[in-house]
Amino acid sequence: MSKSRLAMGMIGLACALANPAHAADLVSVVQQALGRDSNLAQARAGYAAAQQAVPEARAGLLPQISAGWGRAYNRIDTDGFPGTHYWQSGWTVNIAQPLFDWTKWTAYKQADYVEAHGAVELNAAQQAAILQAVRVYFDALAAEDELTRVNEYAAAVDQHAQWLDRAKAAGEATVIDIRDVETEREQVALQQMDAENRLLAKRRAWEQTTGVPFETLARLPDSLRMPPLVPADVEVWASQAKSHAFDVQLKQLDWQIAKMDVSKAQSAHWPSAYLTGSYTPAGAASGYSRPTTTTTGMLSISIPLYSGGETQAKVQASEALEDKAQQGLSGAMRGAEASARDDYSRYQYGRARVERLTRLVELSRETLAATRVGFRVGERTANDVIRAIDTLYSLQRDLLAARYDAIIALMQLKGDTAALSLTDVVQINDVLVH
Repeated sequence: MSKSRLAMGMIGLACALANPAHAADLVSVVQQALGRDSNLAQARAGYAAAQQAVPEARAGLLPQISAGWGRAYNRIDTDGFPGTHYWQSGWTVNIAQPLFDWTKWTAYKQADYVEAHGAVELNAAQQAAILQAVRVYFDALAAEDELTRVNEYAAAVDQHAQWLDRAKAAGEATVIDIRDVETEREQVALQQMDAENRLLAKRRAWEQTTGVPFETLARLPDSLRMPPLVPADVEVWASQAKSHAFDVQLKQLDWQIAKMDVSKAQSAHWPSAYLTGSYTPAGAASGYSRPTTTTTGMLSISIPLYSGGETQAKVQASEALEDKAQQGLSGAMRGAEASARDDYSRYQYGRARVERLTRLVELSRETLAATRVGFRVGERTANDVIRAIDTLYSLQRDLLAARYDAIIALMQLKGDTAALSLTDVVQINDVLVH
């Protein structure tokens, strides 16, 4: 997949964002969200812990050295002889070097997958935080646009009502005309109330995500055109998601870790070999005049013979968990592929819908203007004007929703393939700033 070409398409989309003075842009929202996201903070801590898996496992393959010191009181009573008692001090040094221990060697190889798992979790959490910030940004922008649309809708209805008032004074408007426009006013007032409530909710979501008061947003122009997908082949996107989606990567690592657990459980049947040594000088104390120093070196081989069935039970349990992990991987691959196909279809459908709605809005605006002229010359009724107003602003509502749905679908599609990163947001920000 040509990720660079897609990135340029996304940048082209972002270029359409206006940049009014002191307006918050997308990158500022993302940066603020990344600094506050608790899931991302947990993933960072988890990765810091996962990074210690390799040195911890490697330590099991290196020499283990220990030392100790002690002081003991001894009393010896022998029949026919005087009793003896004394204090004795001594210290010892022990060293053990594994020569063959398949369990520890497998744990060392498994640690690489554990660390990789933590890294993928961190990347997945960062992408999720970016997507959440993008949704918060465009949800708030959509709520602002909806309130603007409804206010313009109300202004158009009020303008028509004023014409009807003048027509009524001249005896040219009926009671039905007046009732129709009053009903329309009530419906618009309800929409205004809904839009204001929705905007308040989205602003609260903004503040909760970013931790800063709500700001004016960089906006989308009416002439926005959705960039085409590159490549325009759903099979390529589905294949990318099936192999690269973060959930798939995590399940792949879970499967590898489970296979290593099987190997560790099976290695409990195998012998292990260690080279050990100790050095213990014993110092003389009162009553003990012959200090003794002991130096020992030994090659020890341990062969497991019988564990009461514990080893077999562990092997069977780990094999069952490996099968579980493999089934989880298969499910994640199917889910990632389906999600990519859905988001691909959503964007392609949304892109076509935006283009058609844009044309319809223009046609509807021309129709409203013509209907108003027809109403003034007596060729159209007041109800015709009301219907034309309602049609225009309903289409505008649908167009706004389609634009934001398409943008989110595009971002989500890139997220399906684990290709959405902070770099994309920085590139978009550079375009916005300049």
